[in-house]
Amino acid sequence: MPHFIEILEPHYQELLKSCERRKISVNLDVQDLTVNIHDVASVEDFLDSEIKRALKNCTAGDKITLAEAANAHTIKISVKNSGRATLTEAEKKELRSYGYEVRARFGYDTVVSILIDR
Repeated sequence: MPHFIEILEPHYQELLKSCERRKISVNLDVQDLTVNIHDVASVEDFLDSEIKRALKNCTAGDKITLAEAANAHTIKISVKNSGRATLTEAEKKELRSYGYEVRARFGYDTVVSILIDR
C-alpha cells in the first residue's frame, strides 16, 4: 500500500513546473506524508482533475495549496486555489455527485476535497 508522498510527488512536481512559468505560488499543507492510501485510483483521479481545475482558474499572483489532514478513521485531501473565478452551481453539483466536498464562493478561495477511509 503506497504512502501519500508516493502519490503526491509526481503531481506536485508537475504543478511546480506549471506554476513557475505562470507565476503562481504553490503551498503544501500536509500533516503526514507517510499515511497509507488504500484507494490510490480515487486519489490519483482527484489530484489530476482538481489540479487542472485550479490551474485553469488561477493567474499570476494567485496561489494553489495541496493539503492533507487525517484522523483515526479518514484522510481528507484538498486542492485549494485563490483564483478569481469561482465554480458555477452546476460544477459544484457535479463535484458533489462524485462525493467531493466543495467550498466555493465569489471573493473567497475555492476548496475541493476528497474524504477517503483510512
